[in-house]
Amino acid sequence: MTAPLTIRAVTSLEEFKGLTQEWEQLLRTVPGHSLFLTWEWLYCWTKHYLGDRRLRILLMLDDQERLVGIVPLYLRTTRAHGLIPFRELRFLGSETVCSSYLDVIANEKQKRATLQGLYCYLFNEARGEWDVLTLAEVPAESSTIDIWNELFDEAGKVGEIVSTTCCPVIRLSGDVDTYRAGLGRSRRYTLQRKIKFLQGAGRIEYSRATSPAEVDTALDCLITLHQRRWSIGLSGGVFASERSKRFHKEIVQVLSERGGVSIDLLKLDDRPLAAIYGFIYQGVYYFYLPGFDPAGPSKASPGLLLLYYRIEQAIRDGEHTVDLLWGAEPYKLECATDLRRSVTLRYYNRHARALGLKLLESAKHAVKILVR
Repeated sequence: MTAPLTIRAVTSLEEFKGLTQEWEQLLRTVPGHSLFLTWEWLYCWTKHYLGDRRLRILLMLDDQERLVGIVPLYLRTTRAHGLIPFRELRFLGSETVCSSYLDVIANEKQKRATLQGLYCYLFNEARGEWDVLTLAEVPAESSTIDIWNELFDEAGKVGEIVSTTCCPVIRLSGDVDTYRAGLGRSRRYTLQRKIKFLQGAGRIEYSRATSPAEVDTALDCLITLHQRRWSIGLSGGVFASERSKRFHKEIVQVLSERGGVSIDLLKLDDRPLAAIYGFIYQGVYYFYLPGFDPAGPSKASPGLLLLYYRIEQAIRDGEHTVDLLWGAEPYKLECATDLRRSVTLRYYNRHARALGLKLLESAKHAVKILVR
């Protein structure tokens, strides 16, 4: 029988900072993991967004003190609908910055032992610390979902699916000509017509920033375009807060040092019309955030033209996938060849506050049934 894993909790940013090498070595053993599970992404998120919440990164060690699993969590206190206060354990990165494909970090050989260790920790040593566990944005195909639900079902505990999200993706193969041929005659004609319209308006130029020296200036341009679009509404856009700007300024510098950032620009007579902020990681281009000038020539759809240009660039660079990330917007679905889904699950501890939250949620759903 395999010995149970030993758990060590990392509770300070300084301890987290020292995990760089171990984290990266373990992550290399997990096929298909995303950028959003890297030490760089989650450390930067923690540095800028953790605030007064409590860090709870659980390191799973085998009987030879080797790291075989990481559960990157934090604990926050919040209120359900402004009424019931409760303590919630969540994945790092699961708020504000639209991280996708979050999960426990363990290869399949160690996944069950890692989740069993997490289960024992939560319902023994840490039982009095939390009311709700939220596993946000777990890939629908992850074995974490089945194993964790199995552990909960056996113990007669309560869990539920809170939400699902959809990420359109483009599986790339062949060369640019093959990709264009696959678009179909109608879409090729539409894109060519938009390009000709834009060319008739002036000199168009595509450029790309990837190095640490370039990305900061390019990000400023993207922020300006994005905020120009969102200043029309009430939300203020992604960069409405200074904290958000600081996070993105830092993450582009950190990741660009490893060739992991691409900020693409489309200009008309040296005037920026559209920009795309994206990441490159293990053969995947992540389309993170677009920006465009709402006063630009809408008939040419410069944002869409830049996206197709960026897809072709990913093919030239040898990437195998373009992931358009959160949202089933029509322009994403039009480009996509496949969909990836993620699931957010919630599990309840045996506490009065957890019971109150569950009853409140059930009452809310009952009211919806009655009034619709």
